[in-house]
Amino acid sequence: MSKTCLVLDCFALLYRAFFGLPTTIRAQNGQAINAALGFYNSVSSLINQFQPDYLFVASDHPAPTFRHLLYSDYKAQRPPMPDELRSQIPLVEKMIESLRLPLLQLPGYEADDVIGTITKYIPKDTHCYIITTDQDTLQLASEQVTIVTPNRKANKMFTPELVRHQLGVGPESVPDLKALMGDASDNIPGIPLVGPKTAVRWLKLYGSLDQLLSQAHLLPGKAGSNLAQRREEALLYRRLATIVRNVPALPCWRAGRLNFDQNEVRRTLDSIGIRASVPQVGSA
Repeated sequence: MSKTCLVLDCFALLYRAFFGLPTTIRAQNGQAINAALGFYNSVSSLINQFQPDYLFVASDHPAPTFRHLLYSDYKAQRPPMPDELRSQIPLVEKMIESLRLPLLQLPGYEADDVIGTITKYIPKDTHCYIITTDQDTLQLASEQVTIVTPNRKANKMFTPELVRHQLGVGPESVPDLKALMGDASDNIPGIPLVGPKTAVRWLKLYGSLDQLLSQAHLLPGKAGSNLAQRREEALLYRRLATIVRNVPALPCWRAGRLNFDQNEVRRTLDSIGIRASVPQVGSA
């Protein structure tokens, strides 16, 4: 691979920054800027580290997604965004604009779906790194796509082999796994009495959720009985957990080409109250 593409999960990085830095970090006018500062530091560090040819920022759209229409309790347990974080979104958007990065979001879909679509259309000579704290994206790992979880000491890199090592199944089976054992972060219940070990064992034995459901009546114990009685629920949970890779929009690779004016970025940072260096871009 001769080229590199970074795709940033905007709100995953924003939440990480907001809860990782104190809200006492403020501009002279009293505006909290901890999330904006943390987000910028992450982006700057990633640019310096990877020297990417392309960089996209994917974001959730405020409108309900198709998943909410399928299942009204989807993510219903999550608290509303803190006001001090919400007030920093315009600052972050201003920084993204100054870096000339495409900010991609689409009504009815999540950032993960936008990210999944980008990864589907990566040029053959390009390797894509998804920067996120959301483990749903592990299903996108491939020979051409690596999931990167930012860490202050060392970023954690998920290749297909590492996904298999951590979860017990490959990337392609992640939605099946979540359908069986559930996902508390998205409020997906899963099948009662089916935990990670049982789910992994069944998927290794039968290969997929579809094959498993075809033989569910043969499964022993109460967990097997629960699955046999909840076939439609399992299929619904898998659909909720599956990242869409064909949202009705295509990334413009020319627009994603990393090319910003350092003076413009410096002026934007000064206007927000962030005293940080501007990332250095080489031949990219």
